[in-house]
Amino acid sequence: MKCLVTGQSGLIGSHLVDLLLKNGHEVYGISRTNRNKIPGSRNFCLDLRDTKKARETIELIAPEVVFALAANAAEGKSFFSPIEISTSCIDTFFNTLVPSIRTRKLKRFVFTSSIAVYGSIPTPFKESNNPQPKDIYGISKLTAEKALKVMSQVYGFEYVIVRPHNVFGPRQNMSDPYRNVVTLFMNQILKNEPYVIYGNGEMKRCFSYIDEVVEIIHRCGFEDVAGMIFNVGSNLSWSINELSAAIQKITRSKVKPTYLPERVNEVQQAISDHSLLERVFGYNDTPLEVALRRTWKWAKAQGPQKYKFTRLELSHPHVPKNWKSRA
Repeated sequence: MKCLVTGQSGLIGSHLVDLLLKNGHEVYGISRTNRNKIPGSRNFCLDLRDTKKARETIELIAPEVVFALAANAAEGKSFFSPIEISTSCIDTFFNTLVPSIRTRKLKRFVFTSSIAVYGSIPTPFKESNNPQPKDIYGISKLTAEKALKVMSQVYGFEYVIVRPHNVFGPRQNMSDPYRNVVTLFMNQILKNEPYVIYGNGEMKRCFSYIDEVVEIIHRCGFEDVAGMIFNVGSNLSWSINELSAAIQKITRSKVKPTYLPERVNEVQQAISDHSLLERVFGYNDTPLEVALRRTWKWAKAQGPQKYKFTRLELSHPHVPKNWKSRA
Protein backbone atom coordinates (compact mmCIF):
# COMPACT_ATOMS: atom_id res chain seq x y z
CA MET A 1 0.00 0.00 0.00
CA LYS A 2 1.24 3.50 -0.80
CA CYS A 3 1.27 5.42 2.49
CA LEU A 4 1.89 9.07 3.36
CA VAL A 5 2.96 10.10 6.87
CA THR A 6 2.83 13.82 7.61
CA GLY A 7 4.95 14.91 10.55
CA GLN A 8 7.29 12.02 9.73
CA SER A 9 10.24 13.59 11.58
CA GLY A 10 8.38 13.71 14.89
CA LEU A 11 8.22 11.16 17.70
CA ILE A 12 5.15 9.25 16.50
CA GLY A 13 5.71 9.87 12.80
CA SER A 14 9.26 8.51 12.68
CA HIS A 15 8.31 5.34 14.57
CA LEU A 16 5.26 4.90 12.33
CA VAL A 17 7.45 5.11 9.22
CA ASP A 18 9.63 2.36 10.70
CA LEU A 19 6.62 0.13 11.28
CA LEU A 20 5.11 0.74 7.84
CA LEU A 21 8.39 -0.11 6.14
CA LYS A 22 8.74 -3.23 8.26
CA ASN A 23 5.32 -4.35 7.02
CA GLY A 24 6.24 -3.88 3.38
CA HIS A 25 4.45 -0.65 2.52
CA GLU A 26 5.65 2.04 0.13
CA VAL A 27 6.20 4.97 2.47
CA TYR A 28 6.44 8.71 1.84
CA GLY A 29 6.97 11.34 4.52
CA ILE A 30 6.41 15.07 4.74
CA SER A 31 7.82 17.20 7.53
CA ARG A 32 9.29 20.63 8.11
CA THR A 33 12.59 19.05 9.19
CA ASN A 34 14.55 15.86 8.62
CA ARG A 35 15.29 15.49 12.34
CA ASN A 36 14.47 11.78 12.39
CA LYS A 37 15.03 10.80 8.76
CA ILE A 38 14.31 7.10 8.26
CA PRO A 39 16.17 5.19 5.52
CA GLY A 40 13.83 3.43 3.14
CA SER A 41 11.14 6.09 2.97
CA ARG A 42 11.02 8.97 0.52
CA ASN A 43 10.92 12.18 2.53
CA PHE A 44 9.89 15.66 1.45
CA CYS A 45 10.99 18.59 3.59
CA LEU A 46 8.33 21.31 3.43
CA ASP A 47 5.85 23.25 5.53
CA LEU A 48 2.36 21.92 4.84
CA ARG A 49 0.93 25.37 5.47
CA ASP A 50 2.28 26.22 2.00
CA THR A 51 -0.79 25.27 -0.05
CA LYS A 52 0.92 25.25 -3.45
CA LYS A 53 3.89 23.11 -2.42
CA ALA A 54 1.68 20.78 -0.41
CA ARG A 55 -0.65 20.25 -3.37
CA GLU A 56 2.18 19.61 -5.82
CA THR A 57 3.92 17.14 -3.50
CA ILE A 58 0.87 15.17 -2.42
CA GLU A 59 -0.56 14.95 -5.93
CA LEU A 60 2.83 13.59 -7.02
CA ILE A 61 2.70 10.94 -4.27
CA ALA A 62 -1.01 10.06 -4.78
CA PRO A 63 -1.29 8.17 -1.46
CA GLU A 64 -3.80 5.42 -0.77
CA VAL A 65 -3.54 5.71 3.02
CA VAL A 66 -2.70 8.97 4.78
CA PHE A 67 -1.53 9.16 8.38
CA ALA A 68 -1.93 12.83 9.30
CA LEU A 69 0.26 13.65 12.30
CA ALA A 70 1.69 17.06 11.38
CA ALA A 71 0.87 19.70 14.03
CA ASN A 72 2.44 21.79 16.75
CA ALA A 73 0.99 20.15 19.85
CA ALA A 74 1.77 22.98 22.27
CA GLU A 75 -1.47 23.47 24.20
CA GLY A 76 0.01 25.92 26.70
CA LYS A 77 1.68 27.99 24.03
CA SER A 78 -1.53 28.23 21.98
CA PHE A 79 -2.92 31.07 24.12
CA PHE A 80 0.06 33.26 23.27
CA SER A 81 0.70 32.12 19.65
CA PRO A 82 -2.79 31.20 18.42
CA ILE A 83 -2.00 31.78 14.74
CA GLU A 84 1.04 29.50 14.78
CA ILE A 85 -0.73 26.70 16.65
CA SER A 86 -4.06 26.84 14.80
CA THR A 87 -2.52 27.00 11.32
CA SER A 88 -0.15 24.14 12.16
CA CYS A 89 -3.26 22.05 12.87
CA ILE A 90 -5.98 23.27 10.52
CA ASP A 91 -4.01 24.48 7.49
CA THR A 92 -1.80 21.40 7.46
CA PHE A 93 -4.90 19.21 7.78
CA PHE A 94 -6.74 20.71 4.79
CA ASN A 95 -3.55 21.05 2.73
CA THR A 96 -3.05 17.31 3.23
CA LEU A 97 -6.65 16.17 2.80
CA VAL A 98 -7.68 18.18 -0.27
CA PRO A 99 -4.87 17.13 -2.65
CA SER A 100 -5.18 13.54 -1.37
CA ILE A 101 -8.84 13.58 -2.44
CA ARG A 102 -7.95 15.21 -5.77
CA THR A 103 -5.73 12.26 -6.73
CA ARG A 104 -8.76 9.91 -6.50
CA LYS A 105 -6.46 7.29 -4.98
CA LEU A 106 -7.28 7.96 -1.32
CA LYS A 107 -8.80 4.98 0.48
CA ARG A 108 -8.37 5.91 4.15
CA PHE A 109 -7.33 9.00 6.13
CA VAL A 110 -6.07 8.35 9.68
CA PHE A 111 -6.15 11.59 11.65
CA THR A 112 -4.14 11.96 14.83
CA SER A 113 -6.16 14.24 17.06
CA SER A 114 -5.61 14.69 20.81
CA ILE A 115 -7.31 14.33 24.18
CA ALA A 116 -6.97 18.13 24.28
CA VAL A 117 -10.39 18.12 22.56
CA TYR A 118 -12.02 17.03 25.83
CA GLY A 119 -10.89 19.96 27.97
CA SER A 120 -11.89 19.64 31.62
CA ILE A 121 -15.03 17.53 31.33
CA PRO A 122 -15.39 14.80 34.00
CA THR A 123 -12.91 11.95 33.71
CA PRO A 124 -12.38 9.39 32.38
CA PHE A 125 -12.85 10.91 28.93
CA LYS A 126 -14.95 8.73 26.61
CA GLU A 127 -15.10 8.89 22.82
CA SER A 128 -18.86 9.40 23.11
CA ASN A 129 -18.48 12.49 25.33
CA ASN A 130 -19.26 15.97 24.02
CA PRO A 131 -15.77 17.57 23.76
CA GLN A 132 -15.26 20.99 25.34
CA PRO A 133 -11.66 22.05 24.57
CA LYS A 134 -10.04 24.71 26.76
CA ASP A 135 -7.19 25.79 24.48
CA ILE A 136 -6.64 26.80 20.87
CA TYR A 137 -4.84 23.56 20.07
CA GLY A 138 -7.77 21.43 21.25
CA ILE A 139 -10.25 23.66 19.40
CA SER A 140 -8.20 23.29 16.20
CA LYS A 141 -8.04 19.50 16.50
CA LEU A 142 -11.78 19.25 17.11
CA THR A 143 -12.45 21.47 14.08
CA ALA A 144 -10.38 19.15 11.90
CA GLU A 145 -12.18 16.08 13.29
CA LYS A 146 -15.58 17.51 12.38
CA ALA A 147 -14.41 18.56 8.92
CA LEU A 148 -12.97 15.10 8.28
CA LYS A 149 -16.29 13.40 9.01
CA VAL A 150 -18.15 15.71 6.62
CA MET A 151 -15.58 15.38 3.84
CA SER A 152 -15.62 11.59 4.19
CA GLN A 153 -19.39 11.55 3.67
CA VAL A 154 -19.16 13.76 0.58
CA TYR A 155 -16.13 12.19 -1.12
CA GLY A 156 -16.48 8.57 -0.09
CA PHE A 157 -13.11 7.80 1.53
CA GLU A 158 -12.75 6.10 4.92
CA TYR A 159 -11.46 7.82 8.03
CA VAL A 160 -10.25 6.86 11.52
CA ILE A 161 -9.57 9.34 14.33
CA VAL A 162 -7.13 8.62 17.16
CA ARG A 163 -6.81 10.71 20.31
CA PRO A 164 -3.46 9.84 21.93
CA HIS A 165 -2.18 11.42 25.11
CA ASN A 166 1.16 12.25 26.75
CA VAL A 167 3.21 10.11 24.38
CA PHE A 168 6.94 9.91 25.07
CA GLY A 169 10.00 7.89 24.19
CA PRO A 170 13.19 7.91 22.13
CA ARG A 171 13.28 10.46 19.26
CA GLN A 172 11.18 13.02 21.13
CA ASN A 173 12.18 16.61 20.41
CA MET A 174 14.34 17.57 23.39
CA SER A 175 14.92 21.09 22.05
CA ASP A 176 11.25 22.08 22.38
CA PRO A 177 10.87 24.24 25.53
CA TYR A 178 7.06 24.35 25.45
CA ARG A 179 5.99 20.68 25.77
CA ASN A 180 7.09 17.04 26.24
CA VAL A 181 7.44 16.98 30.01
CA VAL A 182 9.41 13.73 30.23
CA THR A 183 12.23 14.86 27.96
CA LEU A 184 12.04 18.43 29.28
CA PHE A 185 12.89 17.09 32.73
CA MET A 186 15.60 14.82 31.33
CA ASN A 187 17.18 17.57 29.25
CA GLN A 188 17.44 19.81 32.30
CA ILE A 189 19.00 16.99 34.30
CA LEU A 190 21.56 16.48 31.53
CA LYS A 191 22.35 20.20 31.86
CA ASN A 192 22.47 19.88 35.66
CA GLU A 193 19.88 22.65 35.89
CA PRO A 194 16.52 22.74 37.74
CA TYR A 195 13.44 21.77 35.73
CA VAL A 196 10.09 23.50 36.10
CA ILE A 197 6.87 22.14 37.58
CA TYR A 198 3.83 24.38 37.21
CA GLY A 199 1.39 24.83 40.10
CA ASN A 200 1.58 22.28 42.92
CA GLY A 201 2.49 19.41 40.60
CA GLU A 202 -0.58 17.38 41.50
CA MET A 203 -2.24 17.49 38.06
CA LYS A 204 -2.73 13.96 36.72
CA ARG A 205 -1.55 12.58 33.38
CA CYS A 206 -1.38 9.10 31.82
CA PHE A 207 2.06 8.83 30.23
CA SER A 208 2.05 6.58 27.17
CA TYR A 209 5.11 4.90 25.71
CA ILE A 210 5.66 5.29 21.99
CA ASP A 211 5.82 1.58 21.08
CA GLU A 212 2.22 0.79 22.05
CA VAL A 213 0.77 4.01 20.65
CA VAL A 214 2.39 3.69 17.22
CA GLU A 215 1.25 0.07 16.91
CA ILE A 216 -2.39 1.15 17.33
CA ILE A 217 -2.10 4.02 14.85
CA HIS A 218 -0.53 1.65 12.31
CA ARG A 219 -3.38 -0.84 12.70
CA CYS A 220 -5.94 1.95 12.26
CA GLY A 221 -4.69 2.32 8.70
CA PHE A 222 -5.60 -1.18 7.60
CA GLU A 223 -8.05 -2.96 9.91
CA ASP A 224 -11.84 -2.92 9.87
CA VAL A 225 -12.27 0.20 12.01
CA ALA A 226 -13.39 2.83 9.47
CA GLY A 227 -15.46 5.66 10.92
CA MET A 228 -14.31 5.03 14.50
CA ILE A 229 -12.63 7.24 17.11
CA PHE A 230 -10.17 5.80 19.64
CA ASN A 231 -8.58 7.15 22.80
CA VAL A 232 -5.05 5.75 22.68
CA GLY A 233 -2.66 5.50 25.60
CA SER A 234 -1.99 4.26 29.10
CA ASN A 235 -4.61 3.64 31.79
CA LEU A 236 -2.18 4.48 34.60
CA SER A 237 -2.30 8.04 35.92
CA TRP A 238 0.63 9.79 37.58
CA SER A 239 0.92 13.25 39.08
CA ILE A 240 3.71 15.46 37.75
CA ASN A 241 5.32 15.19 41.19
CA GLU A 242 5.25 11.39 40.93
CA LEU A 243 6.74 11.56 37.45
CA SER A 244 9.47 13.83 38.77
CA ALA A 245 10.29 11.40 41.57
CA ALA A 246 10.43 8.47 39.13
CA ILE A 247 12.82 10.35 36.82
CA GLN A 248 14.97 11.37 39.80
CA LYS A 249 15.26 7.73 40.80
CA ILE A 250 16.15 6.49 37.31
CA THR A 251 18.66 9.24 36.53
CA ARG A 252 20.09 9.28 40.07
CA SER A 253 19.99 13.03 39.76
CA LYS A 254 20.37 15.56 42.54
CA VAL A 255 18.79 18.28 40.38
CA LYS A 256 15.60 19.47 42.05
CA PRO A 257 12.54 21.03 40.40
CA THR A 258 11.55 24.67 40.59
CA TYR A 259 7.86 25.39 41.13
CA LEU A 260 6.26 28.21 39.13
CA PRO A 261 2.63 29.43 39.09
CA GLU A 262 0.06 27.23 37.41
CA ARG A 263 -0.29 27.76 33.66
CA VAL A 264 -3.43 29.46 32.36
CA ASN A 265 -6.39 27.13 31.71
CA GLU A 266 -4.35 24.08 32.70
CA VAL A 267 -6.38 20.87 32.64
CA GLN A 268 -5.92 19.24 36.04
CA GLN A 269 -7.09 15.70 35.29
CA ALA A 270 -6.37 14.29 31.82
CA ILE A 271 -7.46 10.65 32.04
CA SER A 272 -9.10 8.74 29.18
CA ASP A 273 -11.32 5.69 29.10
CA HIS A 274 -9.82 2.96 26.86
CA SER A 275 -12.61 0.39 26.91
CA LEU A 276 -13.16 0.68 23.16
CA LEU A 277 -9.42 0.52 22.42
CA GLU A 278 -9.01 -2.60 24.53
CA ARG A 279 -12.09 -4.29 23.06
CA VAL A 280 -11.07 -3.70 19.44
CA PHE A 281 -7.26 -3.90 19.59
CA GLY A 282 -6.09 -4.79 23.08
CA TYR A 283 -3.37 -2.68 24.69
CA ASN A 284 -0.32 -3.68 26.72
CA ASP A 285 1.29 -0.94 28.79
CA THR A 286 5.05 -0.81 29.09
CA PRO A 287 5.61 -0.13 32.82
CA LEU A 288 6.45 3.53 33.33
CA GLU A 289 9.80 2.84 34.97
CA VAL A 290 10.87 0.59 32.06
CA ALA A 291 9.75 3.19 29.51
CA LEU A 292 11.54 5.98 31.37
CA ARG A 293 14.77 3.95 31.52
CA ARG A 294 14.67 3.38 27.76
CA THR A 295 14.04 7.06 27.15
CA TRP A 296 16.80 8.13 29.55
CA LYS A 297 19.30 5.83 27.82
CA TRP A 298 18.42 7.46 24.50
CA ALA A 299 18.49 11.00 25.98
CA LYS A 300 21.96 10.46 27.45
CA ALA A 301 23.21 9.36 24.02
CA GLN A 302 21.86 12.60 22.51
CA GLY A 303 23.38 14.78 25.20
CA PRO A 304 21.91 18.07 26.45
CA GLN A 305 20.01 20.00 23.78
CA LYS A 306 19.71 23.76 23.34
CA TYR A 307 16.10 24.95 23.42
CA LYS A 308 14.59 26.60 20.34
CA PHE A 309 12.40 29.43 21.55
CA THR A 310 10.15 31.29 19.12
CA ARG A 311 8.75 34.78 19.43
CA LEU A 312 5.25 34.70 20.90
CA GLU A 313 2.46 36.47 19.00
CA LEU A 314 0.90 37.97 22.15
CA SER A 315 2.23 39.18 25.47
CA HIS A 316 0.37 38.41 28.69
CA PRO A 317 1.11 38.32 32.44
CA HIS A 318 0.44 34.55 32.40
CA VAL A 319 3.27 33.77 29.99
CA PRO A 320 5.48 31.39 32.03
CA LYS A 321 8.63 33.10 33.28
CA ASN A 322 10.85 30.32 31.95
CA TRP A 323 9.73 30.93 28.35
CA LYS A 324 12.49 33.29 27.41
CA SER A 325 11.15 34.68 24.11
CA ARG A 326 8.07 36.87 24.40
CA ALA A 327 6.07 39.26 22.21
